[in-house]
Amino acid sequence: MTEEQAPGVRFSLAVVEPILHLRTPHQELDLARTHALGQVLTLDGRIMVTERDEAFYHEMLVHPALLVHDRPERVLVVGGGDGGALRAVLSHPPVREVTLVEIDADVVACCRAHLAAVHGGAFDDPRVRIVISPAEDHVPSYRGSFDVVLVDSPDPIGPGRALFAPRFLAACRAALRLGGVVALQAGPPFYQPQVLQGAVGDLRGLFPQVAPYVGFVPSYPSGMWAYVLASERDLGASEGDLEERFHARGLRTRYYTPRVHRAAFVLPRFVEELVRGAEGR
Repeated sequence: MTEEQAPGVRFSLAVVEPILHLRTPHQELDLARTHALGQVLTLDGRIMVTERDEAFYHEMLVHPALLVHDRPERVLVVGGGDGGALRAVLSHPPVREVTLVEIDADVVACCRAHLAAVHGGAFDDPRVRIVISPAEDHVPSYRGSFDVVLVDSPDPIGPGRALFAPRFLAACRAALRLGGVVALQAGPPFYQPQVLQGAVGDLRGLFPQVAPYVGFVPSYPSGMWAYVLASERDLGASEGDLEERFHARGLRTRYYTPRVHRAAFVLPRFVEELVRGAEGR
């Protein structure tokens, strides 16, 4: 199983057993068991999730946004058909309702059947509502509905391209309640700096507070992954507040901690320079 992560750069995993291959109405889906990372899901040849390191990504997408919010009750997850973000969101006791908007029903069906280690049964939680629809068509119907919007999108190619457009980000902004928070993944700043730059620039035109941060995901291109928080509220929660909320909510994690949260917003110089030069499209 080989992914071309950047021009001239390939990442390969030895496969123990191919499990599933199908062409959905939207993309090519493969699921295989590997020696190094357990079961691995790819879409159009790009790694979306692995059993071994999924928490590294999902915890850093979900927990910073939900912990800077004092009481996140209603959450929207865009994409996220593997269910990992759902599972992380549902671990927060204040959450009363989660809406998942996913374009590809076959991704949800595959992950529900084969990747319980990732979703942990989250699809069947009574707080979850699943909508199969292109998010760029569906999200604009929400107005002032959510405390947190999480954009768990694929790369900005194919069906994922629309989820990085300024029009879609504006729809996410309109879907928030007062004081709500948006979090999105913004790709590998080393190989795809334009993704982070575009996201930060567009969000600065929509929110007074925009805070990029980074994490580590071993199976993703370069290992370094970028995310962005945006809100009207102050995003600089103190370590004490984060610790208090983390323990009060009884969160159990593999990667995220309140100290990691604070450190993630200290950017390497090359990322600082990318962000400084970010302009909206």
